[in-house]
Amino acid sequence: MTPAFRRERHLTHAFAHRKAMPDELDVHIEPFGPGLHHLFVLRVNGNDWVGRKVLQHRDTDGWHISSLLQPWMLLGPLAEWQWGNQGAVIYFRAVSLQEKETAFTNAVAQPDGEVRFPFPAMDDRGVESVCPPEYWQCNESLATQLNADETHFREYCASLLKTLSDPGAVILDPACSTGEFIAHLATELPDRQCLGSDRAASMIEHAKTRHGTSPVRFYCADARNVATAGITCDVLILRFLNAEVMTREDAQKAFRELAACVKPGGTLLLFGHTPVLIAVPYMAQLLKLELMSCVAARPGHTELFQFYRLRMPL
Repeated sequence: MTPAFRRERHLTHAFAHRKAMPDELDVHIEPFGPGLHHLFVLRVNGNDWVGRKVLQHRDTDGWHISSLLQPWMLLGPLAEWQWGNQGAVIYFRAVSLQEKETAFTNAVAQPDGEVRFPFPAMDDRGVESVCPPEYWQCNESLATQLNADETHFREYCASLLKTLSDPGAVILDPACSTGEFIAHLATELPDRQCLGSDRAASMIEHAKTRHGTSPVRFYCADARNVATAGITCDVLILRFLNAEVMTREDAQKAFRELAACVKPGGTLLLFGHTPVLIAVPYMAQLLKLELMSCVAARPGHTELFQFYRLRMPL
């Protein structure tokens, strides 16, 4: 067990068993290093709360960092944020678990509810860390992990698109990875046209093999070339403008290019295993897109995950 993993396990225990000191100021120090990109800010009812993603346990693969946020990961309403030799020094007002759960519930219900991650994944030099191309060469282990991490996204997205899209609508997933996500949508929405592409040939080979009977049309292509290929869609799934997949600059450029593929009145959905990198409200304003919502939760669950829904104007 590495020192970093030991620290993460300790934080999981500490966060889950944190005792509230109502209305008192408390502090959390996050040293420079890989933990910085787990810090998040929850915007709800015009106020900022601060929290940190920590390890969660899953029977299939043990301890892992998930895109699903739980109320106990919140520290409390943000009082002050400083930066120095210690790293990020965060002062917050302590609250009860019930208040944290209420904040989560309100974030889903309110139009301004949003979760933001200020820090991208960084290496020891403070440079944005991106997985090398060989990381995305498909194998069974990677496919199992990726598919397990997106279960909540598949469930929520399929339910949402049953009401947001019409029969015959074209749904495009231009970085479809294992194909599990877009194949699930095709099963749940059999009267829509589903397209899945990925730049990794091994991913497309896996998708075609595993989902050979699916009506999804899979093809190998770099998502960043979709806009120039003349492809248009009614629903655009963007789940790769994320930390560890690309840099913030590249994510912003890709979003601007890919948004042009969406037909008037169409829908854009942004989410992913790791935090969304771009400032979505700002980009929506810049491109004159209508921002409908920023977070989501599955029915019956007190949770949150980033899930940006935008609409292309008519």
